[in-house]
This record gives sequence, C-alpha cells and structure tokens, in this order.
Amino acid sequence: MALMAALTAPTEQPTAAQTQSAAVFALIDDNEWCPGGSVYLDLRSGAFMLYPRLARPACGDRTAQAAVEHGTLGLTELQRLRSTYAEARRAGLRRERCDVIISNRGPQAVVITAAGFSASTPEEEGCWSTEANSLYRALFEVFGKPRQPRK
Repeated sequence: MALMAALTAPTEQPTAAQTQSAAVFALIDDNEWCPGGSVYLDLRSGAFMLYPRLARPACGDRTAQAAVEHGTLGLTELQRLRSTYAEARRAGLRRERCDVIISNRGPQAVVITAAGFSASTPEEEGCWSTEANSLYRALFEVFGKPRQPRK
C-alpha cells in the first residue's frame, strides 16, 4: 500500500526559489537532414550556452562548425521559460498513455534540474507530457534558429 501511495502521490509544486535556481538542458532539432543543436540554460541568471543547429545546405559539409554562443536572456524570455519550466516540473515530463509518433526529425530531449531534483523526457516522443512539449517549443522558439557556419 505504501508503494502505491508513493507512485500515485501528486507531483510536488515547485517553489519560486526552486524555479529560479533551476536549469534546463535540451537537444534542439527539427530536421532529419542536419545535426541538431543543444542548449544549457541557467534559470536563475538567464545565462546560456548554445551549440546551434547549422543551416542547410551548410550542414551537409562535415567540416562546417557553428560557433558556440554564450549569453544571457532578457527578463521577458527568462520569465516565460521559468514559467514553462515550473509547469513541466509540476506536471512531470511523461504522460501515462503514449501516442505513436512517426517523425523525420532528429533526436529531441529535455532535462530539467534543480537542487535535489532532476527529470528527463522519455526517449519516445509520443510519451512526452503536454507541459514537456510546451517547454521544448518555448526553448526552440528562443534557441532553435539555424546558424551559418563560422568562416
């Protein structure tokens, strides 16, 4: 009985302090032809490190590399991502019933962390919660633009 209670316990609501001291890592990709990128975002400070996706046709050149970008998000974007993080953390990143999704996109993943906490999206995209998808889309809108290779 204790095990069942633990398995069905509601997800803990993150506090403002937990949300602001959290971080997100994501693989960002929406193209079967080009390698994806990745981003690490510190939700406390807004500092990020982005390994961007390369624009086509440059991504076909195995010697082409995108410059790693470092920066800090503005307050509006940061607050939006903090909010979507909090919703994803509250709801969880996995849904109970999975859908079958056939996609030509590359690999996608989201990992959320905070002090004493971490969670990641399931490998099967059809098992992602609505909130996990919302967080991914919000990250993609901010960081997903393909870049030209560095010269």
